[in-house]
Amino acid sequence: MKIGRHLKELLEIKGVSLESVAQALTWNRGTLESVLADELAPSISELLRLATLLGVGISRLLYGQDQVEQKALKTSKNERVGVTRRDFLHYESLAPAFAGRHLEPFIVDIFQEKSQELDVSRHPGEEFLFVLEGELEVTVGETAYRLEPGDSFYFDSVLPHTLKAITPQARMVAVIYKSESMLHLTQGRGMKSLIEAAQLLPRQNVVLVCPDPVSLSAVNKGIEEGVIERAFLVGSVERTRSKCSNELLYLKRYEYLDVEVPAERYEEEAARAGVALIREGKGDMLMKGSINTAPFIKAVLNRERGIGTGRRLSIVSIFELPGVERLVFLTDPGINPELFLHDDPASGVDIIENAVDVARSLGVERPKVALLEANEVPSAKIPTTLMERILSERDWELADVYGPLSYDLALYPQAVAKKGIVGNPVAGQADILVVPHISGGNFLYKSWVFTMGAEVANVVLGAKAPIILTSRSDSDLTKFLTISASALYSHFLSRGAGQASAGAELASAP
Repeated sequence: MKIGRHLKELLEIKGVSLESVAQALTWNRGTLESVLADELAPSISELLRLATLLGVGISRLLYGQDQVEQKALKTSKNERVGVTRRDFLHYESLAPAFAGRHLEPFIVDIFQEKSQELDVSRHPGEEFLFVLEGELEVTVGETAYRLEPGDSFYFDSVLPHTLKAITPQARMVAVIYKSESMLHLTQGRGMKSLIEAAQLLPRQNVVLVCPDPVSLSAVNKGIEEGVIERAFLVGSVERTRSKCSNELLYLKRYEYLDVEVPAERYEEEAARAGVALIREGKGDMLMKGSINTAPFIKAVLNRERGIGTGRRLSIVSIFELPGVERLVFLTDPGINPELFLHDDPASGVDIIENAVDVARSLGVERPKVALLEANEVPSAKIPTTLMERILSERDWELADVYGPLSYDLALYPQAVAKKGIVGNPVAGQADILVVPHISGGNFLYKSWVFTMGAEVANVVLGAKAPIILTSRSDSDLTKFLTISASALYSHFLSRGAGQASAGAELASAP
């Protein structure tokens, strides 16, 4: 990837100065010159910041063009991306730069296996094989097929299948048809960049407590899209296999943690076991399946065995809104009834800081936070406006915070101009909208999703790992965007809250 070369081209096209880039990315001259010379790769969060600054998708920086707009793509021999698995399989992707593709074409070399254990694969879609050299055996279900040079083979890949070489080496072209890519379904540039960034990270491990078909289907999509490496399925193995038989597609990616206790203690023990995996460092994200919220959250916040940080838990919903050229972060539309507890302004700090953290994990270096109210003038008749003004006067290290602000003054520069407001650091530029009550957040959330058709991801913060809550009403895209955003936030936490140096993340990405 020639990120430096592509960055130079974009700076010239967009008329953006080197000084602006250095300031936005907090790079010194040496770092900037190294990036432009392709001697140093930006981190994932830096790529997100660059994409936001230049108004492009991440793929434009990586490949020199927005992948999703491509209608034709040539891949030279030296542009193939190769992967070796153990000592018996090597494959090269023939279209690594074409995002949103439905077909995955590969050149595959299979060597006679040294062990007797064969990898059993099973995934939605179809596969086509054409043998170029050598001989191989394909087993689909319980039937084995011997293929020689010139033979082709087509099958439904949802059936269990294995491949092995009969001769010392066999070479074939393999084309895998998969279900529609989430990147292809996503409409907005910001959400496309979010997905691309998550796919660049090392894959994450998720802990799923009490799996059900809805939650496991979301995990499977994360596996298919290259975001999830391993899923720990916590709960009764018997129940999981019975309830989720049609969704258990990636057996090599699952690890069961059996919970067999009396029914009255089942959810409590399953939640404890899932939280323990996070504490042990085995999981990066904690996901709620078919379990009541109360025992799940109780295990998270347990003082001795939980994963609380001392902050209030809160949900941050990440939106791409029509007419707003940036991602908008809304909090809290689903967990906390009120921003302020017991009329204490300081009680709202946790919710604001949670939102600032998730915005920074997605490349917003210094988020602008609007504390929403019906009117921008503090009034004793609306006590929350007075508390919001107190928070505005607080010294915020990593964000600009201002309130009260009305909805239009928070988001839209034209409304600010009509009001004659000048010098306000947040008005018309807000990245984060903080609502005083859950009802207002819920109204905004549902009007954006159902009336405007906005795309959304939801992250629950305040614990030592992101928490994923999905519902049956969420679309497949929302579930996947939620997993992607949670993976980025998990990576942000693992790198010391985003303090990694340039190059550290991409150097470790697959």
